[in-house]
Amino acid sequence: MYRTLFAIVLLAIVPSTVRAQIGVVGGYNRDSFQSFSNDDFSLAESTNGFNTGVFLDFELGQFGIRPGINYRSLQDAIVQEPDGLTANLEIVEIPVDVRVSAPLPLLKPYLLAGVAVIFPSTARPIVDEALAGARLGVGVGFGAEWDVGFRLWPEIRYATSIGGIVEDDAAGRSRIETFVARLGISF
Repeated sequence: MYRTLFAIVLLAIVPSTVRAQIGVVGGYNRDSFQSFSNDDFSLAESTNGFNTGVFLDFELGQFGIRPGINYRSLQDAIVQEPDGLTANLEIVEIPVDVRVSAPLPLLKPYLLAGVAVIFPSTARPIVDEALAGARLGVGVGFGAEWDVGFRLWPEIRYATSIGGIVEDDAAGRSRIETFVARLGISF
């Protein structure tokens, strides 16, 4: 009895059509840190970079779930002491976003929130040894889904890591705060 009632309620809530599309995304990111330095290197206060990735979008009516894999480059984010050499910080992240769209036919504005597992690395061995392993991040944003035969996804988002990306940073001064402007295309 309860199983039948549960199935009826579930069918009433979940839309009858679930669409899945694969897509690519790319854009600009502005990343900032609090003042962090140790004996071997320091992190720039802020840096510009780019991001690119792939995603799979599951649309469930006005709701969507979008897992993906992104690469983010933070240009000249690392300053190695004492020679003053700079290096890029590279981040591979695995995000899962949840979005809520307005029920419009061609242009659907949406809000999103999500979590991501962050894997930082550099080309400098001394810095890589100090970086923490996987970190968790959270993000929020807004965008629009525009259907023109394929789908365009212009999007603005803010994200931050939970805790610092450097292993011995108990105060969290190496936490990354990121502003992202990007465009996705799905097929």
